[in-house]
Amino acid sequence: MNALVNATQSLGELNGILRTLADPYILIQPLQAREALTSSSMEGTYTTVDALLLAEAGFGGGQAQSSDTREVYNYSVALRNAVSSLSEIPLSLRTIRNAHSDLLRGVTRARGANIQAGEFKQHQNWIGAAAIEAARFVPTPPAQTLPCLNQLEAYLHRDGRNQAPALLDAAFMHYQFEAIHPFADGNGRVGRILIPVMLYERKALSHPALFLSRALEGRKDEYIDRMFEVSRSGDWAGWINFFMDIVMQTCRETIATADKLLLMRERYRTQLQEAGRSALLLSTVDRLFIHPVFSIPQLAGSLSVTYPAAQKHLNTLLRLNIVQEIEGTSYPKYFAAREILNAITGQD
Repeated sequence: MNALVNATQSLGELNGILRTLADPYILIQPLQAREALTSSSMEGTYTTVDALLLAEAGFGGGQAQSSDTREVYNYSVALRNAVSSLSEIPLSLRTIRNAHSDLLRGVTRARGANIQAGEFKQHQNWIGAAAIEAARFVPTPPAQTLPCLNQLEAYLHRDGRNQAPALLDAAFMHYQFEAIHPFADGNGRVGRILIPVMLYERKALSHPALFLSRALEGRKDEYIDRMFEVSRSGDWAGWINFFMDIVMQTCRETIATADKLLLMRERYRTQLQEAGRSALLLSTVDRLFIHPVFSIPQLAGSLSVTYPAAQKHLNTLLRLNIVQEIEGTSYPKYFAAREILNAITGQD
């Protein structure tokens, strides 16, 4: 109960920060990018924040520049689509299958393209060894996967669910999903996507801005061991205490990132005001936090100005060192708000 109370209080503080923002996505969009990078890296898929956001911005015709970048980009898409789908359907097996389909769309064969995206496993999977005989954990058999998922879905939509703490249900759901391991690949990433989606649906989050992968990556062995101990010995208390501690740690780090980004935003606006620039350019500052990588045509479109006018605004941002050109891009060239990207990745 102490762990739950502390995590709930931290979540309330995060919600308070989000409510003070005119546009919470100034914070959410950078954090979603970081979540995509970190959650994917936990599964051995690596790219850079530049490559991810260039893919997001449509560089190369919207196609990611490597198979790994494509996978990380897919994670970002899957997360956004899962959240937006709540306006049409509740969190359900359909949400889960769609998230998996988004995650594996267009990946190379070496990274799972031979696995049917959005379809539950047809063959037994296992964890922790090359051969099943040496496996540390063997998840639900394929024949039992759908019945187990149906039970999980029924639990999430049970009568009176809103009388129970949403954070506890998130801990239960995440363990149960990973224990079932319903897909041939991508289970860890889909499972982590479902946490903020569920908390947002249950209104424990005012906006989908709680991304646990960064904290989990730093304690990855303990993360795996805690879930394993639930299966091996029924140690629910150990898992729940760990999960709540991760939530509390993530809330603290997210609030610190929010403070950093908000101070950065005010500094940029002050610089532009002192340079005597228009209110239109001031609005560009907010756009940088949502889309920190962009081309001149995209800037012109967002400001509803001509290409020459956008070029003039860009020159001001370049002169003040708010943005820099990304090397290796051309026709059109792309630019990045480097300080914002560093805040996303946690670099100085």
